[in-house]
Amino acid sequence: MSFFISECDPLPAGDDIVKVLGFVLEEVIARNNKYTLVSKKTKFDGLGAPEINIRSYLDRIFQYANCSNECFVLALIFVDRIIQRHPDFYVSNYNIHRLFITGVMVAAKFFDDVYFNNAFYARVGGISLNELNELEIEFLFLLNFTLHTDPEEYEIYRLELVSKAEGFGCTIGETNDTDSIFSNSARKTY
Repeated sequence: MSFFISECDPLPAGDDIVKVLGFVLEEVIARNNKYTLVSKKTKFDGLGAPEINIRSYLDRIFQYANCSNECFVLALIFVDRIIQRHPDFYVSNYNIHRLFITGVMVAAKFFDDVYFNNAFYARVGGISLNELNELEIEFLFLLNFTLHTDPEEYEIYRLELVSKAEGFGCTIGETNDTDSIFSNSARKTY
């Protein structure tokens, strides 16, 4: 029997998922800092790290984008796919903001029935419309346009976020006893 994302246990409140996701991404960035100088630069890399930290940036996206909570999990899956497909791609302070505004936007277009246009996401993300349009194209090519996510894969990521919540002082939902996909390996980003 197959099931859809909506048949999974409900996601924790959106701001809780965003909070946990922010903490997880900060861990990933800290783990990958040693690779920043040797990693290949991409269109997502800025000249410097933005002044806003990733947790505050995700809060901003959550507050203004009005996308479903699932979009944040899907964006995480998409970014993880990019990293798995491109071994020289490392998430860092220089690219995580652009990756996530693009990932959430692409997820909203793919998953949500109603979503804003690119100009709106560009304003929310603090980048130009032209830059976001270019990032969207690059993002899709890095993913080889593979946006479909099986419910089982989605559930693995969702449960891993829920299980990480306790470690960050949150109490949201259930935990998962399976092997963690949030390993300490620098290659396995999430």
